[in-house]
Amino acid sequence: MTTLPTRLIQAVRPQASSGVMAGAAVVAATFSATPFLLPDLSQRLSIDIGSTGLMSVAQVGSFAAATFLAGRMFRPRRRLHYGALALVSVASLGSAVSTGFAFLLLTRVLAGLGMGTITWIAWADATRFARGMGDVAAVAPITASIASPAIGWLTSNGGYPLVFGTLAVIALGAMLLPVDFGDLPRIGRRVSGSKSNRVLLATLLILSVGGSAVFIFTAAAAQALHGLTPITVSWALSLNAVAGVLATRRTARKRHAALWLVATGLSALVIGTVESSPVFFLALATWGFAFWMAVPAVLRLLADRSINPSERMGDAQAAMAAGRVVGPLLGGAALGAGQFARLSIVGSSVILAAAVAIAVVEWYRQRTGPVPG
Repeated sequence: MTTLPTRLIQAVRPQASSGVMAGAAVVAATFSATPFLLPDLSQRLSIDIGSTGLMSVAQVGSFAAATFLAGRMFRPRRRLHYGALALVSVASLGSAVSTGFAFLLLTRVLAGLGMGTITWIAWADATRFARGMGDVAAVAPITASIASPAIGWLTSNGGYPLVFGTLAVIALGAMLLPVDFGDLPRIGRRVSGSKSNRVLLATLLILSVGGSAVFIFTAAAAQALHGLTPITVSWALSLNAVAGVLATRRTARKRHAALWLVATGLSALVIGTVESSPVFFLALATWGFAFWMAVPAVLRLLADRSINPSERMGDAQAAMAAGRVVGPLLGGAALGAGQFARLSIVGSSVILAAAVAIAVVEWYRQRTGPVPG
């Protein structure tokens, strides 16, 4: 699992160093594991499925703080990158040996701090290259396409201890690869005063709330509604990831971001309301393609009215991470004892609201032209 995602990432010929891409792959593999882990945690630790979403809340909460603060406190450095990987490895090992949910939550907070720092470094580095954002965006779906079947197998054969133990080894292995950040500046507190950029950041948060509310419980929905095994679910999630890879290799037009978010919202609606395994697979594939067409396009809208292209990358990742904190809480409340249709309706409605907000920004910028605002 360590080398194959990296080789696939290198196959798309990214311009960033292998160590930066591998670090992003570690983060992607860790987040890919979450939907598989929640049902296992519920069974092994005797807690209800809705409460297991707190693991994601703890992990993503510290991730959001790290992505927001790192660019204002540090410049990308090798020592910082490797230290963050070491923190992820140690925290994942702690998660593997934990026997109580409270201690596991603590280890995920520490892992989130490391992952947030790694993610900020990767996205800031991406602004140095013409295709950088597309390259970094490709890491998550490429890694997920490989990691999902492996994580499904690990979950079926060893549960969360084996999954977290494997993730610890992967993070350790990524420290062996070289990194190069060029001469990226520290952002500090000076950012563009663009009001529409602030709307875009708020919209990314809203999008992430709705998306994570549904996506975090996809494995549970597949097992409850369709009787799918973890291995079968892993292939569905791999299909979602492969579709995302195809999307990141295309250049999404900025003015089409809202339309792709509409497709994402409709896919989320189908997942919990249509009891059909083929439709479930198709919805996940559509979600993967549409989501990864939309997000890079929104990031380009942010970069257009920033003082420098990397200025808002950390803020954007923090906004999406903050949404992934709220999303599982919203999803758990909507899900209750197993109301997957209600969950999908709530989540898709939030995503569609984000699509409307993006459409308004696109219309406003077309009307005002290329001026700050």
